[in-house]
Amino acid sequence: MDAVRHTLPDPRQYHPQVSLTNRLIHHAQSVLDAPDAGEREMWRQALAGAMDEMLQRDEVLSISVALAMVPTQACYQVVWDALRHAVEETGGARAIVFAMPLVLVAGSRSQTELPGAVADAAGLNALLRQHGVFADGADVTISGILSHPDDLIGLDTLKLYKMTRQGEAAREGLPNRAAPVTVKEEGVFLRYMIGVAIQREGEEPPVRLGGSVGVWGMPVMKFLGEQLKADGVTLFPIARPPLPAMQALVAGNFARFEVALQVFASSQIRHLRELNLEPVAILSAHNNGEVHFTLSAQGDDRNWEGFVWPLASLDNVQLIEENFRELMRECHVREVHVLPELQPESRDGIPLFFTADDL
Repeated sequence: MDAVRHTLPDPRQYHPQVSLTNRLIHHAQSVLDAPDAGEREMWRQALAGAMDEMLQRDEVLSISVALAMVPTQACYQVVWDALRHAVEETGGARAIVFAMPLVLVAGSRSQTELPGAVADAAGLNALLRQHGVFADGADVTISGILSHPDDLIGLDTLKLYKMTRQGEAAREGLPNRAAPVTVKEEGVFLRYMIGVAIQREGEEPPVRLGGSVGVWGMPVMKFLGEQLKADGVTLFPIARPPLPAMQALVAGNFARFEVALQVFASSQIRHLRELNLEPVAILSAHNNGEVHFTLSAQGDDRNWEGFVWPLASLDNVQLIEENFRELMRECHVREVHVLPELQPESRDGIPLFFTADDL
């Protein structure tokens, strides 16, 4: 492993000189700059109140402008947390619109389409209830339909804000378009199964949100593998814990790229070692908001491969670096380089990837 541990720079574009006259940004920055816990909480409450007022008046454009103009990633996190709290929390009985991210690692020699839904949705709900993901007797169901990420994005913050306050009627607003996965060769795909749980006043939570997968992971994986199987397709369905819809969208996107990076790395490392070459891993950040990974070997300019992670607004760059270093340790890759300077997107019109010989 490299002796000097550099920190990968954040390549996303922020607006450090933006005027703090934007009320949401001003409140969020005041949260970050507060000298003590009491003042921090005061500004957090002010931000929460302003966010709720805007949602009540359907002023989603103003919220979007604030998120687009934040001066730092930390400020973005504070504004986004306030937004999701305003959407998800009503202070009493509510409908919890949640989603379970599903990462599908699939391979096929010929083009094949996987089912766009779980035929036995009742069996899936029973399995989740059996393992305590759904509480006994609670009013909670998850759809067996595999929804595309775009359909979950279609449940924008204003829709979710209103659905949370509609009780059982929230189920009528759920996406119902199935998104089958077309597999050709090897790929990593993201789908969501969306549900609604009714939280009643004074009762225990109807669904266990977030946390680790736990003991239910393997039974659900086997169940989904059987439900979604297709002739000639090797399939590994990886379910992540249910989360409120906004959080599920973030977690699912991160999980998809994390799994895809693992698949890329294991395949390329195996390929290099079959050629009796020692893998060299390089991680670099580029000014178009992407992180590039390469696995190559010294003295070989042909057998290198690259992987691109386009950073979403809430992706944690430090966590991506830490996870990549850990993955390389598990794969016994001894030489890992993290470039500390921000790199250009391309060189001579060609996307820029660094290989072992560049070092």
